[in-house]
Parts: sequence; structure tokens; C-alpha cells
Amino acid sequence: MHGTVMNRLCKSGHTKKALSLLRLMEQENTKSDVYKYNIVIDALGKDANLDAAINLMNEMKQKGIPLDVVTYSSLIDDLCKLGQWEKVRTLFSEMVDLNIYPNVNTFNILIDGLCKEMKSRCRGSNEAHG
Repeated sequence: MHGTVMNRLCKSGHTKKALSLLRLMEQENTKSDVYKYNIVIDALGKDANLDAAINLMNEMKQKGIPLDVVTYSSLIDDLCKLGQWEKVRTLFSEMVDLNIYPNVNTFNILIDGLCKEMKSRCRGSNEAHG
């Protein structure tokens, strides 16, 4: 039930409330899992609060909550949109090193991001020569 409420909060633009619910669950020793963390990580990234999303991912690691392909794909998507390709490469490598294999969604995110990056570079190059 917590996950459903958190998901609804995030989708309606209340990411901070969802994060507060996650914190409350932890204080009450309610088991938090990768699904609940992924909801908040994804929402933080969509809110362009990538530092908080990465901090939450690191918190998961410290607590021994296993990350999954959804965790990594969500962060990779946000990093691609910001053009932070070195961080994308680092996260992708970390994911594979941990035997968390990219899925179709992960590759779609990467292809979309790279195509947009190339389009942006080509447009910039054309404007410089036009």
C-alpha cells in the first residue's frame, strides 16, 4: 500500500511528500524495498533533483537494498537528458559489473539520448557554419 501511495504522490508532483513517507516508514521500521526507493529516485530525477536521486541510490547501497535495472535505467535516463555522458558511462559500467543487465528500456534510453546529443551537436555545427 505504501508503494501505491508514494507512486500517486510522485505522479501528482509531490515528490517531497513521497520522500517523507519513505523516511517515516524507515523510522517505524517498515520494510522499504527497491520498488519504493525506485519510485522516489525516478521522481527526484524527473524533478531535476539528480543529486538527491543519486544520494538515495547510495543510501540504498549502504543499507544493503539491492539496486535493479529500473534503478539504474531511471538515473541513466536523467543523466542522458542532462548530457552528463561520463556519469552515464560510469553508472552503466557499474550496473554491468554488478551483473545487473540492461534491458530493452535501458538501451532505448541510451539510443534516444545519444541521438538527441548528436542532433544537438549537428545543429550547433550547422549554425556555426551558416
